[in-house]
This record gives sequence, C-alpha cells and structure tokens, in this order.
Amino acid sequence: MAEKTVSNIAIRATIDATREILGDNGLKALLNYAKLGYILDSIPDYTFAKNYEEREFSALTASFYSILGTSGAKALFRLIGRTIGGKVLASGAFDSFKDLPTDEKALKVLEIYSMASGKGKAFREGDAVIYDNPQCTACVGLKDDTPVCTALNGMFDEYFKWAGVTGKKTVETKCIAMGDGSCRYELL
Repeated sequence: MAEKTVSNIAIRATIDATREILGDNGLKALLNYAKLGYILDSIPDYTFAKNYEEREFSALTASFYSILGTSGAKALFRLIGRTIGGKVLASGAFDSFKDLPTDEKALKVLEIYSMASGKGKAFREGDAVIYDNPQCTACVGLKDDTPVCTALNGMFDEYFKWAGVTGKKTVETKCIAMGDGSCRYELL
C-alpha cells in the first residue's frame, strides 16, 4: 500500500467546490470516472490528517482533464480554486495576520499553503511572490504546451485579493505538464 500523503482538506475542499459548481451529478460523474466513488460514502473532514494517496488525488484531477479536455478542465479548475480560496478565507484561517502589510500577507498565505499541503515552497524573488512545487500531482501524466494547474491560480488569486493585492494576478510560469521540473506560480 502506498503512503498516504494527501490531506483530508485537499480532497474535501475539491469535492465541495466541485459540487458547488457542477452539482451532485457532475461530482458523482467525475468521481466514478476516476474510480473514486467510494469517497462519497465517507466524505473526509476539514482536517490536515493525511488519509489519501497521491494516486487518488491524481486520479481525481485526471478525471477532469479526461472528461472535459484540457481547456474545459483548466477553466473549471480556476473556478474550483476560487471557490476553495473563498471557503478557506471564510473559515478565518488567515485572520491571525490580517493586520500585516499587504506584501507580507501575500507571502504568508503562500507559506501557510505550502506548510498545509506539505509541498513546494513560497518565497520572494525581487518584487515577485512565488510558490514553486516540484511535487505537483495535479498534472501527473498530462502533457500540454501551456500550464494546466489552474486550480491554484484561482485559489491564490482569492488569497491575494484578501491580502489587498490589486492590479496583479497569479500566473503559472512553469508546469510539469510542459516538461518543466516544477509547477511555479508567480504573482505578476
């Protein structure tokens, strides 16, 4: 049996956001296609307990690309990311540092995401705030000419909006699906 490295919250947030956007039947179709229908029998809670394998998370995201195609999945994932970001913000997860200056809040939300997911790292490079993840599983097995991991773009954009960032958005500048060594997001 493979090691369980994916947190309940990653699966639950994806399920809840997908249900909100596609409804119950859309969610069921995607989960059944990925052979993950059993997740609905025991929906995980919003905790950081790691009860899922990388292959399960990869199968979930791959089902979106298989059913919807790359363009459709990318558009849907951006919406899912925004929905997830909104739910995390509504939970008050970042309220403890809401009084920090905007640029510090922007970096802090990425640091917390990195810590919570156990993947990648957040840092500042010049004026850019960056999240770099060589362990991305959202694009496992995918090949494309453009970045495909748009769920994080949507989620990070929500976080940055909360932090007070204006006139910028998150851009995935590298993607494993394009042959890069990591998936890299920059606030540009």
